[in-house]
Formats: sequence, structure tokens, C-alpha cells
Amino acid sequence: MLLKYVCKARSKRGRLASGKLEAKDRREAIDLMGKRGLFMGERGKVSGGRYINPVVFFAKKVGARELVLMCHQLATMIQVGIPLLQCLNILIQQSDDVVLKNTLKRVTESLEEGMSLADSLSSHPKVFSPFFISMVKSGEVSGTLDEVLNRLAVNAQKEYELLAKIKSAMMYPAVVAAVAVLSVVIMLTYVIPKFVFLLNSMMAPIPFATRLIVRLGSFFHDYWYLTALLFAVAAVSCKWAIMTERGKIVQDKIIISIPVIGPLIRKVIVSRFCRSFSALLKSGVPVLQSLDVVKNITGNYVFIKSIKEAESSIKKGDGISLPLHKSGIFPPMVTRMIAIGEETGAIDTLLEKAADFYEREVEELVARLSSLIEPVLIIVVGGMIAFIILSMMLPMFSIMNYID
Repeated sequence: MLLKYVCKARSKRGRLASGKLEAKDRREAIDLMGKRGLFMGERGKVSGGRYINPVVFFAKKVGARELVLMCHQLATMIQVGIPLLQCLNILIQQSDDVVLKNTLKRVTESLEEGMSLADSLSSHPKVFSPFFISMVKSGEVSGTLDEVLNRLAVNAQKEYELLAKIKSAMMYPAVVAAVAVLSVVIMLTYVIPKFVFLLNSMMAPIPFATRLIVRLGSFFHDYWYLTALLFAVAAVSCKWAIMTERGKIVQDKIIISIPVIGPLIRKVIVSRFCRSFSALLKSGVPVLQSLDVVKNITGNYVFIKSIKEAESSIKKGDGISLPLHKSGIFPPMVTRMIAIGEETGAIDTLLEKAADFYEREVEELVARLSSLIEPVLIIVVGGMIAFIILSMMLPMFSIMNYID
């Protein structure tokens, strides 16, 4: 559980600075200040400790395209010899994204106080991920910040394009499903109640299917607020459940076990793991630190557990590939390529090739799923509406016979 602290400290230049940061306790807050080049001194102060609600539904973030553009522009300006502070000021003037512009202003202020670029970026975790910060830090240490930024841009661009293709392929089925649900709700809530009075006034026999539809429509019409409340409570309960560690574990296990969708999600995670791990190793980040960063990038507890086992294996002096293979989560091709990379010293190159392969696999699988889901949805939606219409027509024939 994170707490919010209000801090006052001095920079390396002796300038008094104040701000807010998030930490588990007061000791961690002081340690974070030290990592950012701030020192308590005589006038230093850490106060607060207010609980931060972890459920943030509408957190402001910077889009992937804006980050890609920023990395490319920053890398180009550094390559031609423009000082870092001047580069950031140029980006602030050119940026159209309000969140990114304000973030870069605060990063510039931190740099002016003597902090490194990586430490300045780490103060904004909603904008810059641990992966991004680790890459920048390695670029600063090795003096290859421009190359690292270009690598970050390429990595972000590939992930953005992959996710965009998935969203685009699923957009049509999602719209069809939404329209279908809306149509059924309208028929049950407004159309069917019109028939209730007519059917009740007649003494003709009413089929079971019609009675079922009428009762369902009456319930939605009379207790729509209760239905909406139940859906809202269920949504909030699920949201709170997955915020807990146990709930997140259960959710992640279910997600990768869903037929058809599970394999797709696994391949997306494997592609992200390979691409990010390769980029970190190419930038000179140590293996253990790289694994510590990429395990959180996967975003799935099952994969995180497997990568933690790999970290323990390395600390004992063993390799990475064996614990990943034993977990059964990573495909044999990936673990085998990692094993070959460990033997040849080309693990970063082989991981990049694996990432390219699984990105193509995801694109092909998404295309097949899209072509399969469309006709299935049409059949399901058509069947639901046909059943409702037929349920309404059958008693009409009975009524006509009754009148005759």
C-alpha cells in the first residue's frame, strides 16, 4: 500500500525544493529523495503518510505515438550536439500533448537542480515506465543516450503498431456485439411490453417461449434501475477484486487459459518480453536488472513468477533458459533460442528475432480470429432476434385462430 508524503529537501546546489512523492513508509520516502539527489539537511522535512486509493479509473497518460515522436526528436537533437536542457526546451515548445509538456517542464527543473535524466524521469511513473527509465539510465552511463532513445522509439513503435492491429481487428466484432445487446435490451424494455396488455386480454393459449420473453421484458421494464445497479455493483466488485494480489493472480491465470483468446494473449506477452529484454541487453543493462524490469512489463502474474524463478537461477550461477522451460509458460522455441544465446553470447540478437516471429504470429492469429468471429456473431445475433420475433408471432397466430 502506497502512502503520499510531502517532502522538503536541498539539492546538490543547495537549493531548497519541495514536492510530493509516493512510498511505502517514511524511510523509503527519504531513500527515494536521496536517489534523486535531494538531501534532508537542517530544514529538510518529510510529512504526510496519507493513503493513496489504488483504484484510479481515469489516470492521465501520454500516448505511445507521442512518446515515440519524443524519443526520435530527442535522439536526433542529441546526435547533432544540442545540449540536453536545450533539447528538452525545444520539445516543450513543440509538444501538443499537455501532459507530456508539463512533465517535460518538471523534468527540466530537476535537471537544472543537478539530477540525472533517468532520476528526473523516475519522478513521473505514470508517463515513463521502469523499462524506459532503465534504458535511459544505461544510455547515460555508457554515453550512448542517442542510440538508446532510437532503440526505445523503435520498441515503442512496434508495440504500438501491434496493439493497434489487434484493436482494429476487434473493433467490428465489438461494435456488432454492442449493437446486438442494445437491440435486445430495447426490444425487451419497450417493444415487448406493448404486447403484454393485448396478450393478457385474450384467453388464447400462450406458448412457453412467449411467456418467458414477456416476463423477461416486464422485469427489464419494471426493474431497469435494479438491473443497472446489479451491473454497476458487479463491475465495481470485479475491479476491487483484481486490485488485490489474490484477485490479480486468479484473473491472470483465467485470462491465459481462455480458449482461442488465451494463446493470443500469451503470444503478445512473449513478444513484449523478448523485444524488451533484447533492447535492455543491447543497451548494456545487466541481465538481472533487465529481468527485474521486464517481469513487470509482461503484466501477468504467471509470467512474473516464471521470470522470478529465472532470476533466482542466475543468482545461483545457473542459466536463464532452464527455469523458463520448466515453467511451461514460455514456448519451447523461445527457451531454446535463449539457451543458444547463452552459449554463443548473442542472446539479445536471438531474442529480437523471436520477438519478430511472435509479432507475425499475433498478426496472423488476429486476422484469423477476426474472420471467424464476424460470421459467428452474425449467427448468434440473428438467432437471438429471430427467437424474440418468433416468440411474439406465435401467440398472434393463436389469437387469430381464437377470434375465428
